Amino acid sequence: MIRKAIDDDTLQATQALEEVKKYMLDQEYPNAKILIDDIERGEGFVFIDHGEVLAYMALNELCDEEYNDLNWKTQTPSLIIHRLYVKPTAQGKGISSKMIRFAEEFAINNHYQSIRFDAFSLNETANIVYLKKGYELVGTVCFRKGIFNCYEKNM
Repeated sequence: MIRKAIDDDTLQATQALEEVKKYMLDQEYPNAKILIDDIERGEGFVFIDHGEVLAYMALNELCDEEYNDLNWKTQTPSLIIHRLYVKPTAQGKGISSKMIRFAEEFAINNHYQSIRFDAFSLNETANIVYLKKGYELVGTVCFRKGIFNCYEKNM
């Protein structure tokens, strides 16, 4: 089940993030404070299975200024996916696909023209999945740990 995150989800979402970060190059971002802020603003969403948080993402219209230099296909407002991650023990079970599908339905229901997000360029699995799901690579930006591919899909 995917639902809006509540304060009680913060601990499990942060614990899952710490497990994911063991495999990431960037140990500083994201962090517990960012998740707390997402949840307080009502922008955090969790995938729950048997009472356990297995995945997390934030949805909003905010983007980094680096996005301004890209050749996006649609006008704003666009829904932006941030911090999508799945607990390592739950990966490979289609949860990220369910999270993306949820974001797409959210975008349609809230009249967004498109969804945008970025993915670390060296995360080959994620980049392949996004292309298979119909997201178009619109360019790259440089963030904390390197080059990120930026994607967009019209709704």
